[in-house]
Amino acid sequence: MAQKEKRGKDDILSLLALSRIEGIGKKTKRELLENLSRPSVLFEGEVDLDPALKEKILSFDQWKALEKELTRLDGMGVEILTIMDEDYPALLKEIPDPPLVLYKKGPLKIHERTLAVVGTRKASQIARHLAEKISCSLASLGITIVSGLARGVDSSAHMGALREQGKTIAVLGCGIDICYPSENLHLFKRIEREGLLVTEYPLSSRPRPFHFPERNRIIAGLSRGILVIEASERSGSLITARLGLEYGREVMAIPGAVFDEGWKGSNMLMKEGARLVDGVEEILLTAFPDVRWERPKVGEMTEKEAHIYSLIGEAGTHVEEIVERSRMGAKEVMAILTSLALKDLIREREGGFFFKA
Repeated sequence: MAQKEKRGKDDILSLLALSRIEGIGKKTKRELLENLSRPSVLFEGEVDLDPALKEKILSFDQWKALEKELTRLDGMGVEILTIMDEDYPALLKEIPDPPLVLYKKGPLKIHERTLAVVGTRKASQIARHLAEKISCSLASLGITIVSGLARGVDSSAHMGALREQGKTIAVLGCGIDICYPSENLHLFKRIEREGLLVTEYPLSSRPRPFHFPERNRIIAGLSRGILVIEASERSGSLITARLGLEYGREVMAIPGAVFDEGWKGSNMLMKEGARLVDGVEEILLTAFPDVRWERPKVGEMTEKEAHIYSLIGEAGTHVEEIVERSRMGAKEVMAILTSLALKDLIREREGGFFFKA
């Protein structure tokens, strides 16, 4: 769709221009637009403003460059969504500093049944498995998985959603024409074809360190709930979670071992107000109580899952005993136990004990 068919070209150019002006905060920019019927009047010099603010706005002189960029975006199939458009995401508009302009590419429409799945870039095998399985299960129920296309948990979440031909949104910390990290190019292209790429940064914007905290506010803003899987104390995903708490979102965390540094941030979040969840059912009850879900039956387990399930006694069985009796590797057993937990067939309790649900 040509950008001018959706909103007047002058208004789109004006919003792009306002979004590029430095020295004016995001909140101030939003306030400037609140009582205007069209943003282009800001650049006509007729709005009563603080003189310094007015000078910054009227000194913008990159109009020809913006026109060329608009033409290029149309040619690339990139759509511009502005804060003044009717289909701007309502949840995102609620946050204190929503982006004035979003660049988006892909067939997916943004709706409100969205869950952010985030976590560490240095994800363990268990965390990657959890992210993929949970996202796969939720995507099969029509929930859109939102994440940041980073290594580790983010990538696994996107892949899990796509595995069920489900919906996923990747929020980028760079221009929409740049894949970062480059190793995710195949995933980037697949989301472009089947899901949605979203960013607030102009074409050719390289990823910069301060972009990612800004990107995280969009992830939190787009999502009804936020699930954190494996985060250390310094993980960027904690920014997303804490913003979610500020925005009144349902923030959830999967608990990890108490002394495992990789899960320390996740465990800390639960002290700050995040809800402990250990399966799909609890995630749905917390963030999507309107979504109906039927717990998988024992007969729907794979052969290996059924074998591990049979080793768990009614009074609970320790993981070391399960590994020993299974005659399988510890990593494989843990992956199967995770899968059974996600199907809500078993529960893990403190000390490494597993119980049948």
